[in-house]
Amino acid sequence: MALPTPGTPDQFDAMISELLSRPLSPKRPLWQLLVSEGLEDGRAALALKVHHALADGVSGAETFASLFDIAPDVRPPAPREVTIDDDESTVTSSFGLVREGLQRILVRPQIIFENVGSWVNRLFAIGRAGVNVAVPRGRRHSTPGQPSIFEARRTSLNGAAGVEKEFHRLRVPLADVKRAAKSRGTSITDAVMSSASGALRRLLEDRGETLKKDLIAFVPINVRGEGPAAQLGNQISGMLVALHTDIVDADERLAAIAEDSAQTAGIQREVRARMLQDIPRVLGPTLLSLGGKLIAEFGLFNRVPPIANVMLSSVAGPPIPLWLSGHRVASAAPVGPLIGSFSLNITVLGMGENLEFGLLGCADRMHDLATLRDYLFEEATLLIDSTPT
Repeated sequence: MALPTPGTPDQFDAMISELLSRPLSPKRPLWQLLVSEGLEDGRAALALKVHHALADGVSGAETFASLFDIAPDVRPPAPREVTIDDDESTVTSSFGLVREGLQRILVRPQIIFENVGSWVNRLFAIGRAGVNVAVPRGRRHSTPGQPSIFEARRTSLNGAAGVEKEFHRLRVPLADVKRAAKSRGTSITDAVMSSASGALRRLLEDRGETLKKDLIAFVPINVRGEGPAAQLGNQISGMLVALHTDIVDADERLAAIAEDSAQTAGIQREVRARMLQDIPRVLGPTLLSLGGKLIAEFGLFNRVPPIANVMLSSVAGPPIPLWLSGHRVASAAPVGPLIGSFSLNITVLGMGENLEFGLLGCADRMHDLATLRDYLFEEATLLIDSTPT
């Protein structure tokens, strides 16, 4: 597609909003790649949309990066691999899957006991972790400063996202954010969360909404073991983080977020994140599919209390410059999904000299997403400008 003249950033964001508003067809591969020309200064852009069932943020970013070169030299195309067709085909019907499973059992009967044992172990781990989450005493003992899944209160940010989406980008100098975070003894992620917290506080004030409790962020984390990050699949879980939105002063809010992060990040990665990964494995695709259909049919995400108010994540960007067909990659804005009761996703990517922010929201619930973008830029700039020299 080509943008109409003059190809401004707002025009490009509007085009991406439309791209993300069109659902992927289940009858085709669950990804789309858009090539856009006509941007300002003669630039072009690529936009990759991948279903979260196929790849998460880590594997998606790694796969997307493999499209590029690490030097301006244009590589010749690799020779096409000639494969010999065989009689095997992918089994997709229910009857075919059952038949295939029975054949595997006949060849290796012990697979039954291995799967049952694994299922029982995961179920036990989920039950034990669930007790630690639900019981306040156990939760305080295991994860001090960690919000529980019962603490978030519904706000205007929550509710099942509709089909229409809105997308906006912004960037701040990465070196400045590093300097601001380091001078305060915090991480870049802590600074990002504090800036988002201040921006959300101002947005809800504009909406005339009074917070009865602190905002809670659902932060996706990578639970992959050792190995290639580019391996496709969904190996992302999450942890809950208090944004301390009730603290007006930016430095005090950042210090509170950093203190919580130092106490809980490792524990959540090993306990709660694994629990969220094991639940779908125990329930299986049939029960999960049925549950998803029931939730959508009765609109439960608009009624039940949310586990968090916003999705907020960061993805490590490439540490070196990238090129595409001899052209330098100037920027890369990340996009995160809208799932469950989340109508807002804020994803951050370190790219070159900048920290790139991608904001995706439900067009109905987040009609003021551009205002949130401006507030976020102002909050990040406030931290940078107030850093001692």
